[in-house]
Amino acid sequence: MRIPSISTTFFSLPLAALLLVGCGNPQSKAVKQLKAKGFDMVPSDLMSAASSGDLEALELFQVAGMDFESTDPAGNTALIKAAGAGQAAVVERILGIGADPRKVNGVGRDALISASAKGHEDVARLLLGRGADTSLRDAEGWGALSIAAYNGHAGVVSLLAATSKPAELDDALLVASFTGDKKVINTLLGQGANINVRSPESKTPLMIASESGKLEAVRVLLQNQANPYAVDLNNKTAANLALAAGHDKVNSLILDPTSWGSSPEGEKVVGEMVQAQEALAGEGVEETLLEGKPLSGEPAPALVKTESAKKSASVSVASTTPSQNPHVQTASPGKEEKQEVSHSVNESRVSTTEPVQVSEKPNGSLAASRVAETRKVREEAKSKPIVALNGSTIHAREPEQAPVREMVLAAYHEESLPLVVDGVNGSTASLRRLDQKSGSVAVQEGQVIPGTTYKVREVSTRFVSSKEGKGRMVDVSRVEVEDLESKSTHVLVKDASGQTADTYAILTAKDSRYRYVVKAGDVFRTTQPEFGARDFQVLEIRPNAVVIKDLASGEVTTVARDGVVAP
Repeated sequence: MRIPSISTTFFSLPLAALLLVGCGNPQSKAVKQLKAKGFDMVPSDLMSAASSGDLEALELFQVAGMDFESTDPAGNTALIKAAGAGQAAVVERILGIGADPRKVNGVGRDALISASAKGHEDVARLLLGRGADTSLRDAEGWGALSIAAYNGHAGVVSLLAATSKPAELDDALLVASFTGDKKVINTLLGQGANINVRSPESKTPLMIASESGKLEAVRVLLQNQANPYAVDLNNKTAANLALAAGHDKVNSLILDPTSWGSSPEGEKVVGEMVQAQEALAGEGVEETLLEGKPLSGEPAPALVKTESAKKSASVSVASTTPSQNPHVQTASPGKEEKQEVSHSVNESRVSTTEPVQVSEKPNGSLAASRVAETRKVREEAKSKPIVALNGSTIHAREPEQAPVREMVLAAYHEESLPLVVDGVNGSTASLRRLDQKSGSVAVQEGQVIPGTTYKVREVSTRFVSSKEGKGRMVDVSRVEVEDLESKSTHVLVKDASGQTADTYAILTAKDSRYRYVVKAGDVFRTTQPEFGARDFQVLEIRPNAVVIKDLASGEVTTVARDGVVAP
């Protein structure tokens, strides 16, 4: 860092420092004054002044020629130390002289992570305004949002969540579920975090909160429509995990829906679920992207259904592939104080519009521009009407803008049957009810599962070669059941909780008037100039992605939470 000239510091220095100018060498006099205050011209003393909020000393360090990007033995800069100490005035001054907010210390933490860990919302806001990187993670995988969520700093969480990527929101929700802060959980859910997201161990937020004994967090998650019948890699539900960990009250709460209560946030989720189910029972639409799009400030067009709308019949098969996220922390960072993590440790045609002109950002990242666009889509999607993807046609105006690649997974909801298949023997299935503590019961084809309205229609034995198991054969035997009340049919797969037809995803695109609700098996069409029509089928719906196949070419793509479509 260059030594500032008199002209650059004149209007920022207090009278004591100004008296140094014009009478001898200002640098040497600044050094003497620092010594009088007990500071030497060493980085460690600069850090001390910054963390204690001594603005006068910092200005003397500046006049004396200290490099404000110098570091202490742990790699901390004055900005990082000031941010961690919540010294907003110091942070603002150091940023004003050109300090880099993206510089990290020896454990990979920058000023934003340091401030977020302690809940310093004003400091975090200053850093965001100067280009701090919200996606940065430290050596242990903690980002600013996740560490703030872990420590229960709802204000910082609200600030960061507003501009975070969906995957970051999901990670933070998993962390918040471990510590059990209700306000943080509601904040993250309100910003679009997926309530049924999976950790690397295939645990949902409800499972994590239940196993941790966070009773009120469990209640909040249940009120917001968390799936109580989802199972982890060991075929355990949230209730099973709570009971095994000795949390009897949590187990009892989960098994008694009448005790869950309700919340305004949960009622909004229920309202969206009703809209989605109505859309699934209707026909798709034909849309040209941007055509008929309301002007800024005008309401979105209302959804008009045709009399010929009819419910699409598709059977949804449970996915056995959990979403993976290597950065999610589901265990306590250590025995250090929480603020400082221990580091020892339906058929449719689609029309698109003009291609987006992506400009280079200061950090040179085109991905950052894509993230910004998907954040905008996420926010706009909240007020759009929901229509069925099955039977829809989306038209593109430009040949190079593929409609599928413009889609974003905006929401996901899973509803499982309270049943799991433990095994199959001929025409007999061993079934376990997930809403009770009892074990498995043997049920033959044609029989009704005791205590339920589900009748076993067909039992089949099936084995497939596992990719993860290097060719090992895996039992994926199937049991088809019929709900005698609703007359709906569902397929259960061994060791996977049965997904009902109510499991769905909502997709949207930046130039679409609608949110598209979609189920596994749906077929839709897109059209592009010079490329013509293409038919796509939804192969699978996961908590963090929707897998789609081009029926002509066989190409499979994945519409992810952050909008990225990977082959």
